[in-house]
Amino acid sequence: MTGIDYADTYDPDTDFDRFYTVATSRKIAARISAGDRVLELGCATGLMASETIDRSSPGSWLGVDRSESYLARARARGLACATFVHGDLDAIDAIDAIDAIDDPAIGEQRYEHVLATNVLHELSDPEGFLRRCSGLLSATGIIHLTLQNPNSIHRICALEMGYISSLAEISERGNQWGTRALWSADELVSLAHEAGLSVRVREGVMLKPVPNSVMNTLPGEVIEGFIRGAAHFPEACAMTYLELGND
Repeated sequence: MTGIDYADTYDPDTDFDRFYTVATSRKIAARISAGDRVLELGCATGLMASETIDRSSPGSWLGVDRSESYLARARARGLACATFVHGDLDAIDAIDAIDAIDDPAIGEQRYEHVLATNVLHELSDPEGFLRRCSGLLSATGIIHLTLQNPNSIHRICALEMGYISSLAEISERGNQWGTRALWSADELVSLAHEAGLSVRVREGVMLKPVPNSVMNTLPGEVIEGFIRGAAHFPEACAMTYLELGND
């Protein structure tokens, strides 16, 4: 993605955000049938691939990312069914990255699952990106889309305490790592419709009542409770999860 490259300052494997990856992988793995083809756009270090493959049996997994250092770490995981290639999601069509692989057959494939987890906020043309994703789907394929939820409990509390001036305000952390905008769940649904996609599932990922720095101090069983509790308060979760398909 064109913009800020934070690979040297942000580690997806150790940052608190890793818990969002784990929670999201559970949702995605439950939808994958044996032999399904998966395309992950913005694969970073391969944590999502590793967690999801551990829970399911995809036939193939193709990850695309702009950071060569992240890609090296993804390849080092040695995931048997996974291939990781370089591609800038903002500068090129994802198809171009797929065609760049030294296997002509891959360029002809369509995918049962296209993953775009926590990347949309960094792109200059989110609607165009979703349209490109829709063209990569098989007849019954699913786009798995996640994004930070500005209406999360921790942001509502921050607003009431005067730490932010509006729920749409981008945090210092967000500015540091290339966030262009925030979308509520309703806004994401509208964006999907504008891109010609239907919304099949709308859920939340993990409850987060306090900032990352405080969440990181909590025991694992408490974090697990917040992951499971998301099912009861989807609109107040830290992230929005949508399953999208072609109309």
